[in-house]
Amino acid sequence: MFETVINYVFMFFVFSAIGWAIESTYRSLGEKKIINSGFLYGPMCPIYGTGCLAFEICLVPISAPIEKRIIIVLLLGMLLADTVEYLTSYIMEKLFNARWWDYSNNFLNLHGRICFKHTCYWALFAFIYVYLVSPMYKYALGFISQQTRTVAVFIILAILAVDLTLTVKAAADINKLMKKLTLLKQSVLEKTESLKGAAEDKYAELLSGGEKFTEWKNDISSQYLDIITQYKKLDSKEHKRANRLLSIYSTMRKTADDGIREIESVWNEIKTFFSDSEDEMM
Repeated sequence: MFETVINYVFMFFVFSAIGWAIESTYRSLGEKKIINSGFLYGPMCPIYGTGCLAFEICLVPISAPIEKRIIIVLLLGMLLADTVEYLTSYIMEKLFNARWWDYSNNFLNLHGRICFKHTCYWALFAFIYVYLVSPMYKYALGFISQQTRTVAVFIILAILAVDLTLTVKAAADINKLMKKLTLLKQSVLEKTESLKGAAEDKYAELLSGGEKFTEWKNDISSQYLDIITQYKKLDSKEHKRANRLLSIYSTMRKTADDGIREIESVWNEIKTFFSDSEDEMM
């Protein structure tokens, strides 16, 4: 039992590293610069390791004979991979309050987490893994002793624990920033609607609540400057992990940038409204 668990964990690490290498190479060639893909800082994309492990456990045992089982392998491969990708996206979004990838603009997508194009890729990958990669991996595994696998697993686990802790901290910092941004945007939008709704009585609004409005305006300005400062800090080379996450997950950066631009736009509208009203009162 212990050896079986070790072998599965070892396999998870191997294919997480292979997946990282393939995705990083693909993205690096596409963007013409070196990209360290994946959530973790180290050379590992756990989603690929999880997918291969699911294929090994669920598909390989039912894959023969190929002429009778290939359709089942393709369909189950799509289902398994889509499930892994959807759950990974959902869990990470709930944990970090951010979308790590978004297929909303892709044909036949489900909540932007999975889409038809990637489902087809997963079907092809399932076929390649089950009938080509898995036999080759098992053959190569015969040259690595059980003791070596066990030692490797514990060493990688220790390194992974450190990497995961530091990366989660960086993601949590981004998450805190996103929450602050959301609350600030909500506050600004609510005040804008309140002012627009009181447009006919804006003199009374400013006379009775002008001081409170000024206090609110100063508080919002302070929060906004604090968010901008934190965002620039996280997006700097001083914070390598947070900067890398914002760089490789464009959806997250776009969410932050769009939120800041929206606040700026509405905030300028409020300042204009306030200035115009003061001019009319004079």
